[in-house]
Amino acid sequence: MNQPQVELLATWGTSEGGNGDNEFRQPEALATDCAGNLVVADTGNHRILKLDSSGNLIWKVGGVDSAGEPWAGTAMGEFNSPRAICTDSDSNVYVCDTLNCRVQKFDADGNQLLIFGSQGVGYGQFGGEGPLGITIDENGYMLVSDSHTAIGGNHRVQKLDQDGQFEAQFGSHGTGLGQFGGAMPIREYGLDFGPGIGPGPIGPTGIVVNHGAQHISDRNNWGADIFVADCDNDRLVAFRGIGLCDGSFGEGIVFRPRQLSMDSEGRLYVSGVHKHEPPMETYNLTDPLNWRVVGESRWIWVFDVGSKQLIGQIGTIEAHDRMVHHYGAGLHRHGYGLTVSKADDSILYVQGENLIFKYRVAW
Repeated sequence: MNQPQVELLATWGTSEGGNGDNEFRQPEALATDCAGNLVVADTGNHRILKLDSSGNLIWKVGGVDSAGEPWAGTAMGEFNSPRAICTDSDSNVYVCDTLNCRVQKFDADGNQLLIFGSQGVGYGQFGGEGPLGITIDENGYMLVSDSHTAIGGNHRVQKLDQDGQFEAQFGSHGTGLGQFGGAMPIREYGLDFGPGIGPGPIGPTGIVVNHGAQHISDRNNWGADIFVADCDNDRLVAFRGIGLCDGSFGEGIVFRPRQLSMDSEGRLYVSGVHKHEPPMETYNLTDPLNWRVVGESRWIWVFDVGSKQLIGQIGTIEAHDRMVHHYGAGLHRHGYGLTVSKADDSILYVQGENLIFKYRVAW
């Protein structure tokens, strides 16, 4: 494995978090448009912000209360903990309005174009955790990761047209190939869910399509490859465009994978939770500021989608030490948001708690 050269170019936001135009609260999802602007799902502030490549605000959308403070709302243009976001070739923005169990679409200027979805197990509905991943395939269809629900378990990916109408689905609950969220192993790393406590099932999370795949036409018109983060089963799963499972990878390497992004060279960037080595018993749990392990300052895994092999890990000690580490909030509360710039493959944005880090990555 050859580590890339990584340069931290900028840090946006404040360590303690806030709701100003250049502040965030746990912004769990990031995307870029074709011009290289960054779109942020500012999860804790229940809003969406679009920033230019220098971090200047272009527009923002979200509910506010009578005092002008961000709040979780249910009206059009309001959100409740948005946790996934993507853009298309026209720079339209698609938002998983997660806890409202719906998807909202906006144009490049932040004007609302579409809203659809509700909680449930039917076609075009989403599970109790809400949609946790979204991407656009090579034909313009939305692919949405549909999470677990207490009334049935929507461990599936739904394919919807540009009007939000259901087209197809794939996936189910379990540990087999093509299934999601069945394992829920006891967690022996970190304190993210409490010592020895496994989380409830989430299901599929981050999802991307390999738009640059030359083999689209070579696979009997089965479509571009789709990659899905199978969070509870600690792996990544590949599908062909018709939803046929094409194997899994990352077992023993990725843990609770969440958000995915892919560059034009077929490198797949993955965020998630970290396994701790040496064992957590060696940590002084009363001294959270000294929990850092040098090797774990790299918190993004990178795979080559052709070979399915790990080719790098990305992060810096400098970025890690700018984050606030709280006792009881997890040894590594880094966050899940990440995206490669569509305008420049060498630019990578990564969330770290209430901060967004802008990197230049040279392979």
